[in-house]
Amino acid sequence: MQLVVTCAAGTEAVLEAELRDLGVEPTGTQAGARSFEGGIEDAYRVALWSRVASRVLITLTEFEAEDPGALYEAVRAFPWEEHLGARETFAVECVVARERRGDHTRFLALKTKDAVVDRLREVLGARPDVDRADPDVRLRLRWGAPCTLSLDLRGPLHRRGVRPPGARAPLRENLAAALLAMSGWSPEEPLVDPMCGSGTFLVEAAWRARDVAPGLRGPPLGGWRGHDRECWRALRKEAEERRAAAVERPLRLFGFDADPGAVRSARRALAAAGVSVPVVRRELRDLEPPVEEPGHLIVNPPYGQRLGPRGEVAEGARGELVVLYGRLGDVLKERFDGWTAHVLAPPALTRSVGLRPVRRHVVFNGPLECRLASFPVRGRSGDRPKRGWRREADAFANRLRKNRKRLGRWARKERLQAFRIYDRDIPEYAVTVDLLGDEVIVSELARPKKVDARKADARLKDVMRIVSEVLEVDERRVHLRVRARQGEGQYDRRSQIGARHAVREGGLRFWVNTRDYLDVGLFPDQRRLRARAAEAARSARFLNLFAYTCSASVYAAAAGARCTSVDLSQTYLRWGEDNFRLNELDPSRHAFVRTDARRFLQRTRDRWDVTFLNPPSFSRSKAMDGDFVVTRDHPALIEAAMGVTEGVLFFSTHARDFELRLDRRWEAEEITAAVRSPDYPRSALRVWEIRRSARTQSRGG
Repeated sequence: MQLVVTCAAGTEAVLEAELRDLGVEPTGTQAGARSFEGGIEDAYRVALWSRVASRVLITLTEFEAEDPGALYEAVRAFPWEEHLGARETFAVECVVARERRGDHTRFLALKTKDAVVDRLREVLGARPDVDRADPDVRLRLRWGAPCTLSLDLRGPLHRRGVRPPGARAPLRENLAAALLAMSGWSPEEPLVDPMCGSGTFLVEAAWRARDVAPGLRGPPLGGWRGHDRECWRALRKEAEERRAAAVERPLRLFGFDADPGAVRSARRALAAAGVSVPVVRRELRDLEPPVEEPGHLIVNPPYGQRLGPRGEVAEGARGELVVLYGRLGDVLKERFDGWTAHVLAPPALTRSVGLRPVRRHVVFNGPLECRLASFPVRGRSGDRPKRGWRREADAFANRLRKNRKRLGRWARKERLQAFRIYDRDIPEYAVTVDLLGDEVIVSELARPKKVDARKADARLKDVMRIVSEVLEVDERRVHLRVRARQGEGQYDRRSQIGARHAVREGGLRFWVNTRDYLDVGLFPDQRRLRARAAEAARSARFLNLFAYTCSASVYAAAAGARCTSVDLSQTYLRWGEDNFRLNELDPSRHAFVRTDARRFLQRTRDRWDVTFLNPPSFSRSKAMDGDFVVTRDHPALIEAAMGVTEGVLFFSTHARDFELRLDRRWEAEEITAAVRSPDYPRSALRVWEIRRSARTQSRGG
């Protein structure tokens, strides 16, 4: 038989070596596959034992077909009754050769299915059913010149049957096995995965060490009429005996991850795989070698959703990833002297590790071109300055010290625990640094394309280290944000950690979350605006549109106002209610309305004395009536808000190059200078008080 074994692109050499170890000699080479001639036992052995293969395909027929009609006739002429009965189920998958890209794979698969069904109905008098999820027989059509129709012997071989349902899967099992082979690791050596996720590397390494055939858990083969049961039974028995003989072999494997959910997934996967490997929750910065003897460290750090269409690091994501990869390099150099580290990542990110690789293997993780970079780690001496620390960083450190002293005195006087201590003071260090109690947020604006990425990466590493040292804050409490430019969402969700703490602002307190969102739940640059609006709303009716976490409403309620807070997010409104309770204000005495602010203004018949209107620069949601752009849509929004306001409207925006456009019925006074705080000298915030004009009031409008 002619057999084709597929694999992940870039792992062909590993597959070749594996096939030879299994007793077959590859005779054909192509991207992502190797072919050979052999019997049914060879096919079974590869399907049972290959760790690197994606699929084992037995070629059934080849033919020329220029259109779907010719495809149907060629497939129908094939003797399917020799391979499939009427009681079995089957499925057809289609892949298109490069020269025929653009042809519709679903339609071609459907024509193939129709031809098979029609042939069997004609010969057997009955037809088999289609089962795409779990068929007895899988067929694979390669639509090219010529066309090839194959039996997919066991389906996707990377599905080992141990990964927990719903677990995140950034790395397929067969690619992980290939990477382990490329790394040069042997089962006698220690192996550490510091970001183990669902435990893919650990399971593959354990099975290799314990001589477990990965195909033992695969689907049965009884649906195909060419199946040799005795041969398959003998090979499985051999595999079971080999596994039993190696069950006591020691495993020197260690898994770590900062995410408790990942730790649970890895433990479940390892238990399902029948092996015991320690998996511990641990932050990367706290990682240390679990054994004294040097070994190998292999890791697939996060990058998948942060890449552009060609594998480049997407704008706005580079800073955070650079810090993560740089921290990995620092941990390696400081604690893993003598080890060999292997990092799978796009080329632009492997450089950020800060080590010189001795090997780079080009592999594809799905459609993404990556490198498996291997770094021999040589520790640095204790008296040598840490890498990335340059003389130009001294200017940033000195400015941070001066600002801390000056603004610290002012913040204590104002009873503030949330304030900005650095705001792009030095052009080379274009970041902001905000203190929120005992935690720090470092924010980097999305970089212009003209900025040299390597220099910016190095400076950002300096910033994260200097902020921790100068402000005397543990690195774990320094969080990096990358600020998107206008046109992206205002309140982006980041993770599922759910950690928050309270900070004081004047005589009030507010919950902030430094980990889960781009914005932390409080806009400190608006504190004086909140106070001014609350004074105007003392013992009055107060409307807060786009309320976010309701901080302006808390100010107003503390001044005796009856507040209505409107926001599209139930999460933020609940957060706002928690802010009320934190200040011993009863939220049941106030209204929290979940809806689009524009829709609310169209439908309400109520009136308020003071309205607080701080819309996002840009917003889009399925629950909204279209998108919202403040530079375009603010006149209609202000018009609607003034229609329900009997007193003053406070309108604010951070949109740059903003020009206020108002109907003549309204008078606006810009009060930006009066509400600007000394810790936000560069804030883009602009604020107006808007009232009915004297002419409108005299007419009773």
